[in-house]
Amino acid sequence: MPLKQWLCVFLVTSLLCTGLLAGFNALVDPFGLFGDKLFGWWAYGMTQNPRTAKIGWVDKYHDNYDSYIVGCSKTSSFPTELLNRYFGGARFYNMTMYGGDLYDAEMTVKYLLGHYGAKNIVVNMGLEELARFNYEYDGIKGNLHAKVDGSSLPLFYARYLFANPGYAVQKLTGYWTSGYLVDANKVFTAETGAYDKCVRDTEPIGSLEDYLDKYPVFNETNSPYSALPDVDACVAAIASMKEACETAGATLTLIVSPLSATELNLYPSGDLMDFFRKLSSVTDYWDFSGYHSVALEPRYFYDVYHHRNAVGAMALARMFGDDGVYVPEDFGVHVSKGNIEARIERYAHASPEPLDCDQQVPILLYHDISDAPGSYSVSAEAFRAQLQALKKAGYETVSFAGLIGFVEHGTPLPKKPLVITFDDGYENNITIAAPILAEYGMCAAINVIGVSVGKDTYKDSAQPIIPHFSYEEADPGVRAGVLDIQSHSFDMHNSPELDRERYRRGVLRIAGEDEMEYIAAFRADLEASLRAIERALGTTVTTYAYPFGLHTYFTEVLLSEMGIKVSLTVEEGMNTLVKGLPQSLLCLKRCSVGEDLSPEELVQYLEGLR
Repeated sequence: MPLKQWLCVFLVTSLLCTGLLAGFNALVDPFGLFGDKLFGWWAYGMTQNPRTAKIGWVDKYHDNYDSYIVGCSKTSSFPTELLNRYFGGARFYNMTMYGGDLYDAEMTVKYLLGHYGAKNIVVNMGLEELARFNYEYDGIKGNLHAKVDGSSLPLFYARYLFANPGYAVQKLTGYWTSGYLVDANKVFTAETGAYDKCVRDTEPIGSLEDYLDKYPVFNETNSPYSALPDVDACVAAIASMKEACETAGATLTLIVSPLSATELNLYPSGDLMDFFRKLSSVTDYWDFSGYHSVALEPRYFYDVYHHRNAVGAMALARMFGDDGVYVPEDFGVHVSKGNIEARIERYAHASPEPLDCDQQVPILLYHDISDAPGSYSVSAEAFRAQLQALKKAGYETVSFAGLIGFVEHGTPLPKKPLVITFDDGYENNITIAAPILAEYGMCAAINVIGVSVGKDTYKDSAQPIIPHFSYEEADPGVRAGVLDIQSHSFDMHNSPELDRERYRRGVLRIAGEDEMEYIAAFRADLEASLRAIERALGTTVTTYAYPFGLHTYFTEVLLSEMGIKVSLTVEEGMNTLVKGLPQSLLCLKRCSVGEDLSPEELVQYLEGLR
C-alpha cells in the first residue's frame, strides 16, 4: 500500500479512535460533567471530584436550592436539613470539597452568587487552610470547574473527554457492584451534597476506653506545622466573599469548624492568633475551634480531622439559640472586633475539665413471668425479690424516652439508672409483672412480636404457644406509665420448625434474597409493627429489639431511616450513653435474667459491670 494510503488509514483510524474515546467518556461520564444522562449516578461523579460534579448537579437542579454551605470536608458535618430550619425555610446545598481551601470557597461562592442568586451563603473553614491556598493536588480529581475559576472551557472539557478511559471503566464496574449502602464508589448523597454517613452514624459508641482502643489515632502525635504562611491570603479571600455577598444582597455566615485537640496541637498558636485578629477586622464569625470540652472528647469525632454530624448539629443549635439540643456550655463563641482579645486570651489559656457527658446504664432482659420450667422463665416470687433487691441497692428504672432525653437534650438521669425490658409480649407480663412493677414504683418496656399480639397459637396454625397479651390489655399499664410497648418486629421472629417455607433467621437476609427485595421486606415488616402499636395505643415507637439479637450495619441503617432511635441486642454487658451522640443508643446490651439468679447475685452482677 502506498505511503499516502497508509497515512490516510492511520489518520482516519486515529480520528475514529479519538472520537470513540471522547464519546465513551462523555456517555459514561465518570466525573458528572456531561449531565450523566446514561446512568444518573451523580454520587459517583461527586466522589471522583466534588468540585466539578457538584457544579454540574447545581447547574441542572439549581431551582431546588437557594442557599449554600461551602468549604472543606469538615463542612459536610453541618446537616442541610438543620440549616434549612434555622434559616427559616431556606433550601441549602452542601458544596463540601475534599481538601477545599479558601480559594476554592471564594471562587465557588462567587459563581453561585453570580449564576443562581443565592440568598444565604455559609462558609465553613478549618485551620489547615491557613497553610494551603489555591492548591490543586490533582488535575483531574482536585481541580475546580472552568466555569468557577474562569479557565478555558474547551480545554477543560477536552481534558475529560480525552482522559484515560480507565476512569469510565471503573464507573461501569462500580455501577454493577455497588449496593445500597455507602461504599468507595459513592460517598456523597447527590441531593444534599453531603457525605453519606449512614453507616458511620449508626456505629455503636460506648466507653471512651473502648473508642480509643478502636481508634488509637487520637493518642498519636503528628508533626506540627512550623508556620501558617497563607494567613493573609485567607483573610483576603474571606473579605472578597463578604463583599460579593453584600453586592448580591445575600447573607454571609462564617464558621471556624470544631477541631479535635489532636488536630489543634498541629497549628502554631502565634500564627493562629494573628489570623483571628485579622479575621475579626474583616467580619464577625462563629468560632468552634479551641481547647474546649468537645475538642477533648474523641467520641465527638469520626477521626482526628472530622467532627461528627451530631457536633455540627450542636454548633448550629448554639448559633441559633436552640435550647432543645444538648450543647456543652463552653462550645462556640460569636467573635467580633469587640471581643476578639478576650477570645484570644481564652483560646490561648483554656484548660477545660474533661466533659462529664456520659452515663452507664444497665438493661435487664426478661421474657416469661411464670412458674413454668425453662431458662427464659422467672417466677412471680423471684421477680418480686429481684425488684426489691434492685430498689434497695439504689437502682431507679427509666424508660427509653428517658435515655433519649439524656442523649438528645442532656436531661439528667438518676444516679443509678436501670431499664427493664420484656421480649415477645407474653400475657403474664401484663397480669403478673406489671402489678409488681407498679408496687415498687418501677416501669418496664415490653417489645412485642406484632403477629403474635393477642394470640395463643402460632400465627394461623393450631400450634399452641404461651398466650400473648392484646393491645387492649396493655393499654391501662401504658396509660399509668408502668409499661411502654416497643417493637420486636412484626413477623421476623421466625421458628425454623414452624416457618419452613419461608424461614428467616431473625432480621438477616435469606440465602439468595435480592438486596432490594430484602430492604422492602424489612421495611414492610417494621412498618407493620409501628403501625399496629401506634394505632392501637396512640404512642410513638422509638425502640427495636432485634429478634434473637441478630443485627448488621445494614439493619441499623434501615432502622435509622425509619425513625428508630434505640436498638437492642442480647449481648451481655453495660451500656455507656453519651450526651449529644445518638449513636450511643444503638445496639445496646442487655443482661438476661433467669430464675436461677438470686436477688443478691443480680445486684452483685450489675455492680460488677460498672
